[in-house]
Amino acid sequence: MPKAFVNGIEIAYKVEGRGDPLLLIGGYTMVKEAWQELADRLSPHFTVITFDNRGVGQSTVPQEPFTITDMARDAAELMGQMGISSAHVFGISMGGLIAQLLALDYPHKVGKVALGCTTHGGREAVAPSPQVLELLAKAADPNIPPEEAVRMRVPFLFGPGFLEEKRDLVEKWVEMAVRYAPSPKGAEGQMRALSRFNSRERLSDIRCPVLVITGSEDRLIPPENSELLAKRIPGAKLHMVEGAGHLFFVEKPDEVSQILKEFFSS
Repeated sequence: MPKAFVNGIEIAYKVEGRGDPLLLIGGYTMVKEAWQELADRLSPHFTVITFDNRGVGQSTVPQEPFTITDMARDAAELMGQMGISSAHVFGISMGGLIAQLLALDYPHKVGKVALGCTTHGGREAVAPSPQVLELLAKAADPNIPPEEAVRMRVPFLFGPGFLEEKRDLVEKWVEMAVRYAPSPKGAEGQMRALSRFNSRERLSDIRCPVLVITGSEDRLIPPENSELLAKRIPGAKLHMVEGAGHLFFVEKPDEVSQILKEFFSS
């Protein structure tokens, strides 16, 4: 797996497909392998780049605290190392925070941006229910075995219909998440970075075309957050994936890939 030395660290990445570059940016503790179903559908139309954010997978786990600004710089410098002057960007959850800063701080490097199941952060954002927050805090305990921690998060990652009807795919996702479980240090670093993010007052400065997309049943980052983003970003379009939860792109990869293809190709 190739790695690039950027921003003082190593970033592991993967490239597949052909066409205009499309950078997929994962969420909290998400590794590049989690994109495969969607990447398979997009790679006939785009050169798809997936990578491990700092702190997880085969990328460096920094010993010092870092920020979403640092992670956006990682992505921008990765594009530079690969000789990519500009790319479309799709970021989900924490990756959506990174994508916002790419559009704001590196506008010359960004074509169009899709923001998936994400938020502008801050006190004005819509928080999950207390029940969800309590269980997520328990799942973050480094003393809990990785598989148990993953399974504690599952009810908040997928929609109820998917959990009932696609148990085999849920188990496949659990297996992948356990296999690539992050170190406690890496998970802590990412959580600290995303918990301090707030772009609300800067959103009106985004000038590139933006698609905001989320699952209607997202319990982790309630869909009201996507509505707030779409209202504050000039010209942004909003698409709700009906019946899907936080990982809407895993639940409905055909629908999501078609929406993204139409958006990035138009």
